Amino acid sequence: MASYRVVCITKPDVQSSNEHITRIGYYESALRPKVIITVEEAIQRIDRNSTEFYVSTPAGTAYVKVERPNGRRPYIRTVPDRTEKDNLLSLPQC
Repeated sequence: MASYRVVCITKPDVQSSNEHITRIGYYESALRPKVIITVEEAIQRIDRNSTEFYVSTPAGTAYVKVERPNGRRPYIRTVPDRTEKDNLLSLPQC
C-alpha cells in the first residue's frame, strides 16, 4: 500500500469552517513533486486499500479516514489524535 503525506488542501471558501475539503495535495516522487487530487479520488483509493494518506503533526502522525454520515456525501478527515480539530484543516491551501 502506498502512503503519502498530505501537504495542502483546497476548500471553496477558505474562511469557512463548515466547507468541505474538495482537493488534497501530496508529494508522490521526484518525478511528480506535487500531486493534487479530488477528495472523491482519495476516498476511492482509501476504500480500495491501495493508498493511505496522513498529516504530520507535532504530536506524530494523523491518518486520513473516510466519514460516511447518513444522508450526506462521504468526506475525509483525520483520525482524532490529541486535538479535537481535524488536522487536514490546519494545512495551507493548494
